[in-house]
This record gives sequence, C-alpha cells and structure tokens, in this order.
Amino acid sequence: MHFSTTTLITLLASTAAAAPVSTTAATWTINNFKRTCNSADTVCQVEFGLNGTNCSYQVNAASLASQTSVNGVVCGPYQVSSGWSGQFGAGNGFTTWSVADWANKLIAFPSYADRDIPNGQVVSPDRSFAVQAL
Repeated sequence: MHFSTTTLITLLASTAAAAPVSTTAATWTINNFKRTCNSADTVCQVEFGLNGTNCSYQVNAASLASQTSVNGVVCGPYQVSSGWSGQFGAGNGFTTWSVADWANKLIAFPSYADRDIPNGQVVSPDRSFAVQAL
C-alpha cells in the first residue's frame, strides 16, 4: 500500500489531535515520606506531607503489612490508595500510591521502591510527581 505525503500528514495530525492532553503541568512534592513497620511486618505507619497537609495512616495485616494495599484513606482534601508490586523479582518490589484531589479533579501517582524507603527513615530528598487532570 502506498500513502501520499498528504495522506500520511493528515493521518498523523488526526492521531495527534485525538491524543488526550493534560490540562496541567504541575507537580506535587511529597514531603518527609516515612514508612515504619514493626519487626513482624504486621503493622506499618505511613506518614508524609503534601501541600501543607500532613497525612498519616496505619496499615494492619496478618503478614506483609509493607506490601498490603490500602484504599480510600482521607488526608485533608486528598484521598490516598496504594498497591505493592513484586513483578520485577526479589529485592525489586515497589509501592505506587494514588493521591487524588477529587474537588479539583487532580491526581498524582507517587511511587517508591522498597529499597528507597528504609524502615522508619524519612526519604531524602523530597520527591515531586507529575499531576494529571481527572
């Protein structure tokens, strides 16, 4: 099949026009992120700050609290959920959080590798994550 230059340009332009565009280029910075788990890994306390809002919640599990998903934690104007993945093998686990500001229809997906959040230590430096429109 042979495409003319005009046909190809039209096709590429229509594809680009159909692609969703973020309405914001902002970032949110997660401040002083810390996860502290007991030695049995049955209770973890997660703490961080975001835009002047402090967030702190506890995760309880029969085992592997550090890998347990959470949903619907309310921290001021934000709703926080998380999920852990070990898809890249032993020692390469990571947790991705969703932090949603439903009133302003914004969301960010902070993610930390297990090795980047040593038990009970504050992550340094603070990290920024892209914000997307919902």
